[in-house]
Amino acid sequence: MSDNGIIGIRQVARVSRRQMLAVMAGGTAALASFRSAAAAGKDKVTMFGWDGYQAGLMATSNLADQNIELAFAAMNNNDEIITRLASGGGDIDLITPYMGYVPLLAAAGLIQPIDDALVPNLQKVSELFRDDRNILIDGKRYAVPFTWGSGAMIYDPAVIKSAPTSWLDVLKPEYAGKVGMADDPLGNLLLAAMLTTDAEVPTRLTREQLDKAIAFLVKLKKEHVRQIAVSFGELADALARNEVRITFSGGEFIKKYAADKGKTVEFTYPKEGTFAWLDVCALSATSRNTAAAHKVLNEMIETKSQLALAKETVQGICNQDAIAALDPSLKIYPYDNLADFGSKAKFYQMPPLEAADGIMTWTDWQEAYEGFKAA
Repeated sequence: MSDNGIIGIRQVARVSRRQMLAVMAGGTAALASFRSAAAAGKDKVTMFGWDGYQAGLMATSNLADQNIELAFAAMNNNDEIITRLASGGGDIDLITPYMGYVPLLAAAGLIQPIDDALVPNLQKVSELFRDDRNILIDGKRYAVPFTWGSGAMIYDPAVIKSAPTSWLDVLKPEYAGKVGMADDPLGNLLLAAMLTTDAEVPTRLTREQLDKAIAFLVKLKKEHVRQIAVSFGELADALARNEVRITFSGGEFIKKYAADKGKTVEFTYPKEGTFAWLDVCALSATSRNTAAAHKVLNEMIETKSQLALAKETVQGICNQDAIAALDPSLKIYPYDNLADFGSKAKFYQMPPLEAADGIMTWTDWQEAYEGFKAA
């Protein structure tokens, strides 16, 4: 997946659950098929996800050996998952959403439970990812985790000799005009809420709390930020040019991106913590071939597939055998202490899609963020 896509992982739809159910109840025709007919005798499985997520599956002959033909269609944003599934699903069998989507998709009946017994490679996945509460709902599994990362702080050790300890360090006078951030509404607002509000869950904000988070971002932008990058690749470029020395949010993969440009950077998890993201594979409620789809789910977290995925995307992987076999240049994530990582980076649900109890919706967040960008 491209670095633009990594930002897109955390983007969620503006459509509400009511609107999704209205589409379903209205009998909208299923989307036209976007795959060609499979070869004679092959089991057909179609996956809809971020470009690059098919890399691991294509790296081995395992699916072909099981008489499965995979058709992959790339999505541009997470909105498309809801649009396609709520419109009937077409011939989609598998999707790769951000884990924060899963409870909503399950409640709307757009995905179906997965049989763990048919995905034996789950036993090779760390409990931190395998048993995330967003994908295990009422005792049922609705998704298989396969790649992850977090909003880590990136800094330049040539200038900043010791790892910063707080996100508020970006406000230090010596970093004025040297701070970089990605154009990531969810990540930036979530972090700002963690720093400026007393919200128990930083994606469940009142209007006052959301306004505080925006005010912090505006101050940061006006007084300290050098660049709001449209992609993490662009942010790595700014670090490589020594224009940016420290970031607000970021991602572990930036260390590899910068190294490829000849620049050494490091990442850290400040004391306030940060958010983590987990991309998963889920089974469409309208899948026509659940048996073959389960085999694909198992292959998503097979050792060789995970190694190929790490090489393609420079993202975290979940299979412990694959982690042990990683090339050192790709072993940039805190694989040796995932429990400690889990205490510093949390998997948060996305903001609600419908208003309730004075909590701001995702649409409210997006509108507020546009105000920040215009400030």
